[in-house]
Amino acid sequence: MTIILSTVLLSCATTKSTSILYSDNYDKNTNRTSVMIFPHGEVKIPGKWTKTRENAVSGQYFFIGQDSVRIAIALQPWDKYEFSHNNPEVTTDNFVRKFYEWDANFMKEQTNGQIRILRENKEKSYLVWNLKSERSGNDYFLFGLKGTTAYNLNIKTDKWEEEKKVNFLEQLFSE
Repeated sequence: MTIILSTVLLSCATTKSTSILYSDNYDKNTNRTSVMIFPHGEVKIPGKWTKTRENAVSGQYFFIGQDSVRIAIALQPWDKYEFSHNNPEVTTDNFVRKFYEWDANFMKEQTNGQIRILRENKEKSYLVWNLKSERSGNDYFLFGLKGTTAYNLNIKTDKWEEEKKVNFLEQLFSE
């Protein structure tokens, strides 16, 4: 009886998955849209943003702002990515850089684009980078880590200067 019970308990434990609860809400008093991706965290976006779609594979939620600026938000456990899962070489100290190397190089190859790091803050565990290609346009990303949650933030617009895009991403991550 003990062996059967142990086998049942182990099989249940190994197939356990985490349910993600999503919500977004615009507060006109603070002029912010709050995006909650539970249990991973919350991102507060200045202004009113409307969710346009989500990608279940990447865990990204896509939004459009009043001036047609497009952003994407993904919050995931840091150790669940293909490059970091069960990889002892990836730690919380080097995760952001490894995340950038893994994803930016993949996207560079897929789009035949150019990548460049714009800012890196090791103390606050984030890196801002740019992918420019004929195929996908001009995307700006912030990869960061808060506790055990990886942040993948993206903005795409030709209406803002580069500095405004970078500051916007940093603001999303810091709040």
